[in-house]
Amino acid sequence: MDNCVIGIIGAMDAEVEGFASAMSGAEKRQLAGSDVLTGRIGGRSVAVMRSGIGKVNAAFAAFALAREFGARGIYSTGVAGALGGSLHVLDVLVPDGFVQYDVVKPGDPDGLLDVLGEIVVPPDAAMSGALAAKCGAKRGLLATGERFVGCEADREDILRRFPKAVAADMESGAIAQVCARLGVPFACVRVISDSGDSAEYGDFKRRAADKAVSAVLSALGE
Repeated sequence: MDNCVIGIIGAMDAEVEGFASAMSGAEKRQLAGSDVLTGRIGGRSVAVMRSGIGKVNAAFAAFALAREFGARGIYSTGVAGALGGSLHVLDVLVPDGFVQYDVVKPGDPDGLLDVLGEIVVPPDAAMSGALAAKCGAKRGLLATGERFVGCEADREDILRRFPKAVAADMESGAIAQVCARLGVPFACVRVISDSGDSAEYGDFKRRAADKAVSAVLSALGE
């Protein structure tokens, strides 16, 4: 993919600002309310989009980068909350699978995605493997849903239904689903900002976001 556009998605300003400073020839445009920066990083053509928080915003960003900007590979960068004891604040996670814990339909297993017919959506093996090697990341299952996991009851509910999940966020599973349907290679990095504590999240989200940006920059050769 050396000569192809690489898409990068972050939900918040803190998750994309670091790419602007590393970019040459940057140009900014708006697409349906979201800022998109295009330029080059590490000799690669990139399009960096601030998606906004949540699954619908993230899915829109993935589709827009693929269709409007011609992205032939997509990275998602940002923060996540730890679900169990295997991850701690500022640990780096490159997920090896994604579930959506809030997809619940009568008669179907929790998390079963319509059209795809899958519960666990894998990332692109080559992209995610290279990303994990570059930043020394841990691997594991990431659970996505439309809420901040902010208490023990929330964590226990997710782990009861998806016991292999190690962290939770609000975007990555939706991006994985869109990329799977479009056939666009996808990899994700999430840095742990909290363990379900909103005060902890406030203290560490910026440092975690910066670390996630650095991981993707290393994969781009910057």
